[in-house]
Amino acid sequence: MSATERVTTGCLPIVIGACGHHDLFPEDLAVYRERLVQFFDDLGQRYPSTPIQVMSSLAVGADRLVADVALQLGLELIVPLPLPETEYLKDFPESADEYRRLRNSAPERNVFVLPLAEGNTDDNIRQPGEHRDRQYAQVGAFIATHCHILIALWDGMNNRYVGGTAHVVEFKLEGVGLLFLPEQKLLDAVDSGPVFHVMTRRRKKALAESGAVAPGRTNWIYPRDRSEADYDHIYKYIETFNADTARCDGPDVRHSRESLVPDTVDLEPAERKILDIYGCADTLAIHYRRVAHRILIAILLLATGMALAFEAYAHFFVTRYVLALYPALFLTISGLYFWHRNHDAHGKYLDYRALAEGLRVQLLWRLAGVPLDVSSNYLRKQNDELQWIREGLRAVNTIPPARTSPDVPMLKQWIDDQRNYFTHSARRQNESLERLERYSGWLYGAGLLASVAVIAFWDFLEHSGEFHHVLIVFMGFTPVVAALWVKYAEKTGLQAQCKQYARFATIFNRARMHLKELEQRVPEEQERHVRITHLIRELGKEALIENGDWVLLRRERPIEIPKG
Repeated sequence: MSATERVTTGCLPIVIGACGHHDLFPEDLAVYRERLVQFFDDLGQRYPSTPIQVMSSLAVGADRLVADVALQLGLELIVPLPLPETEYLKDFPESADEYRRLRNSAPERNVFVLPLAEGNTDDNIRQPGEHRDRQYAQVGAFIATHCHILIALWDGMNNRYVGGTAHVVEFKLEGVGLLFLPEQKLLDAVDSGPVFHVMTRRRKKALAESGAVAPGRTNWIYPRDRSEADYDHIYKYIETFNADTARCDGPDVRHSRESLVPDTVDLEPAERKILDIYGCADTLAIHYRRVAHRILIAILLLATGMALAFEAYAHFFVTRYVLALYPALFLTISGLYFWHRNHDAHGKYLDYRALAEGLRVQLLWRLAGVPLDVSSNYLRKQNDELQWIREGLRAVNTIPPARTSPDVPMLKQWIDDQRNYFTHSARRQNESLERLERYSGWLYGAGLLASVAVIAFWDFLEHSGEFHHVLIVFMGFTPVVAALWVKYAEKTGLQAQCKQYARFATIFNRARMHLKELEQRVPEEQERHVRITHLIRELGKEALIENGDWVLLRRERPIEIPKG
C-alpha cells in the first residue's frame, strides 16, 4: 500500500527524523533522492498499515531534500523550528523561497517554534555563537527524541560542532541527556534508536578528500547492544495495532472517545488525533479482554468437564465412550490454549490497555498545558517487553501543546469522571471477589461434609447402592470446582485489580480535593493555573506508575492449561 492510500485516523505513525549537511554537491542530489525513495518504499512494504510522518527543520541542504522527497511521496511533514522564522531565515537568505515552498506544504498546525533553551534569551540568540548554536542543538535533540528512525545524510565524521549532524546522530544513538530532557532520571534506560546513514560528500572539504567518499552508500547504525531485529520487533507491534484498528467499530470507538472527552469540548487537531488513537486502543482493549475472558472461562469449564467425566467413568459408567470424553475435552482445551497463544488475546488486551492509559494521560497533560511526553515517564521498568508502547506514544506528541493555561472545567469533569469510575469499579470488583471466595468456601465445606458423612455412615452407605458413589463423586468433585474458581480469580487478577482501582479512586479523590482547595484559596488566576498544572502533572505521573505496575503484574499471569 502506498503512503497516499493509508488511512491514518486512529493509527500510530512511524516518525522519521531528518538531519544532514548543508553543503551537498548538486550532482549528488539525484543519487541521494533515489536512496531516500527506496528507504520510504521499503518501510511502506514492511509496515503497510502504518502511516509514516517525516520530521525536518527545513535547514538548507539535507533537511530540505528529505522533506521534499517525503512530500512527493504524500507523507505528512512536521516542521520543528529552532528559531522564529524571521530569525531562522537569516541563516540562509538566498534560499528563503525554497524554505517557504516546503514549509507551506506542511499543515499549519505541524509547523512550530521550539521554546528557548535554558540560558537563552530573545536577545542572545540573534547573534551567531553559543546561544544560537544551543537552539540548533535543541531542535536536533527534539527530532532525535521524537522520531523512531533518524535519516542522516552525513560524511561519517564527528567535527564536535554543537547542533551539527554528528551531534544529532549521537543524540539518537546515545540519548539526549539531562540538558534537553530534564525529566529523565539518571538510572533510566536511555531512549535511543537506529540511524539510516546515507554517505554524503561535503563542498566545504577539499576536493580530494570529498572524492574519497562514495556518495549514496547506505548503512544502518544501531545503538550499543541493539540490532535490526530489536527494532523490527517494535515496529511490527505498532503495525499489528494499526492493522487491528481496521476492525474497530465506529459506534464503539465513538463511545470510548466520548467517555474520555465529550464531543462538545473544543480540541486542538493534535489533541483530537490523540483522542482518535485512544478510542481505537480502548475499543481494542475491551474487545481482547472479552476474548481472553471467554477463552479462560471455556478452559475452566472444560477442565471441570474433564474432572466430571473421570469421576463418572470411575463410579458410574465404566465404558470407553465415557472415558473417551476425558482425552476429547483435554484436546479441546489444548486447541483453545494454542489458538489463544497464537492470537495472544490476553497479551493484546494488556498492551492495548497500557497504550490507552498512556494516551489518556498524554491528553490530560495537553489539556493542562503540561509540556511532558508520556513516553519519557511510562513503563520504564518494562523497557524490553513493552518498549513498543513507549515508542508508539513517542509518535503521538510530536507537536507541542498549544495551550499555555489549563482547561479547568474540562479537567474538573475528567477528574470527577475518573474518581466515580474507579470507585464504582473497585466496589464491583470487590463484590465479585467476595462472591467467588464465598462460593469456593461453600464448595470446600460441602466436600468436607461429604467426606465426613462417608466416613461416619460407612456401613450404611456400603449397602445404599448408587448414593454411596454419588457422595464419593461429590466429595472429590467439589474441591476441584472450588480450586478452578480460585484459579479464575487468580488469572483475572481480581484481588490485585480491586486494590489498584481503590488506589486510583483515592488518588483522583485527593486530586479533586486539591483542585477545589486551589480554586477557593488562590485568587490570583496565573498562580492558580500554575499550581493546577503542577497538580495534573503529578496526577498523571501517579496514574502512569500505578498502571505500569498493574500491567506488569497481569503479564505474569497468562492464560494456561490447568495443572494438577
